[in-house]
Amino acid sequence: MFSYFPYVFVIVFFLSILGYAWWRFRFVFKRKYRYPGALLFVLCFAVNFFQRAISNDVVAGIFQAIGSFSTVFLANWVFFCIFWDLYLGIRRILGKKAIANKRLRMRREPALASAVALLTVAFFLVGAPSQSRFKVTTANETLSTTPKKTLRIALFSDIHFDNLFQKNKLERLLDSLRVLQPNAVFFAGDLADISAYKLQKKGFDSLFKQISAPLGFFAVVGNHEGFSISEEHSTVEWLKSLGNVVVLMDSTVCNEYFCLTGRIDHSYAKKIQRNRTPLNELIPENNSVPWFLLDHQPRGLDKQDAGLSRLPNFAMSGHTHAGQFFPATIAIRFLWSLVYGFGNLNGIPWFVTSGIGQWMPIRTFTYNELVLFVFE
Repeated sequence: MFSYFPYVFVIVFFLSILGYAWWRFRFVFKRKYRYPGALLFVLCFAVNFFQRAISNDVVAGIFQAIGSFSTVFLANWVFFCIFWDLYLGIRRILGKKAIANKRLRMRREPALASAVALLTVAFFLVGAPSQSRFKVTTANETLSTTPKKTLRIALFSDIHFDNLFQKNKLERLLDSLRVLQPNAVFFAGDLADISAYKLQKKGFDSLFKQISAPLGFFAVVGNHEGFSISEEHSTVEWLKSLGNVVVLMDSTVCNEYFCLTGRIDHSYAKKIQRNRTPLNELIPENNSVPWFLLDHQPRGLDKQDAGLSRLPNFAMSGHTHAGQFFPATIAIRFLWSLVYGFGNLNGIPWFVTSGIGQWMPIRTFTYNELVLFVFE
């Protein structure tokens, strides 16, 4: 019962947000278009979650664009409506009659909706080109277990291949990795929002299989990998079939210079009805080399992991996108204790990357990144 609580909470939360947005649309449209207009907008938001099932790339891309615009508009609409309602509430406390507030809504809310729509357009004009780019973030770190040599490890996450993903972005990622020459490459999950068939059709497999490093290319699954479990060929199977990447699902690998434990994602584990393996069972026997932990969501250690005989020297995650677009860049700080960058979770030095991919084709007040760690 309790294992389903997070899903129930998320569903109730989003339905509450949609209900609030719909209720606030009452004064945007004329009376006879009020509820049909609000319903149409909610449907535009909903198509963002159904475009995966559409086989035609053009139609799916159009649906994704409509859904993405509606999502950003909805987030900003709710954000500004909260402050608008607070203002109207203060007016009531100060003695203004309810009818006066209602008339003010009728006069101002169409203008507010228009302003939010223009702001959303501006965000996409700036944020769409920003989403197509990424920067290289370099971080020099000292580990409690000194490596036998300087380790250069590249990390990227949340690539989210979709119908609007540009192939040249993956090509530029490959070029950057060739220039950086890391000893190892880590991928922290959330590979795709399209089917494995489309990944192959678009040629992403021929490019992704070119990623390599002397000490290996390692990956974990993210929550979005759970969306393809019921498909004939899942994106996890697609990733494993490439032959150049080791997919770690609650397993540990070691080489001469480091050990790496890759956790199965919390949400993915629930999808396949599997419990995460206690980290105590994944501790490497070799304690003379650094131990890295790769876990898609930056939740820290599980309750079952209390009292470990040894902690990882360094952990890495993705998932948050650092909020990706305004106002999610603000709201996300109330959901995660570590949203982006360096921090400490359960006594472990932890880094959360903002990701390199899409999910939606917009980035505002944050950026895509490929991270290069230099461990000494």
